[in-house]
Amino acid sequence: MLYSLSDLFWLFLLALVGWYLWNGMAAKEQVRRAAARHCMQLGVQLLDDTVVLVRTRLRRDDRGQLRLQRNYEFEFTSTGERRYSGVVTLHGQRITQMQLSPHHLA
Repeated sequence: MLYSLSDLFWLFLLALVGWYLWNGMAAKEQVRRAAARHCMQLGVQLLDDTVVLVRTRLRRDDRGQLRLQRNYEFEFTSTGERRYSGVVTLHGQRITQMQLSPHHLA
């Protein structure tokens, strides 16, 4: 069976989309666990037990290699009354930034 160039292109594109989705789910779970652990260490509660992808782009790492950089946001509470936001940056497979907005302490 012979495949045309356009068939190979569509198969490659389908595989690339599948990889991106699969890798994205694994990255989101990694960030969710890290955010939950960070919130627990600081004595605040991660709300809805979820993170939301807000931006994806290609950036170079410390060694000059192109890697996907994903930015996620999440919400947490310190007193149970107000929601505050937090940000996590995942560059490749490494979390490079985790930042919580100023909040009241319980």
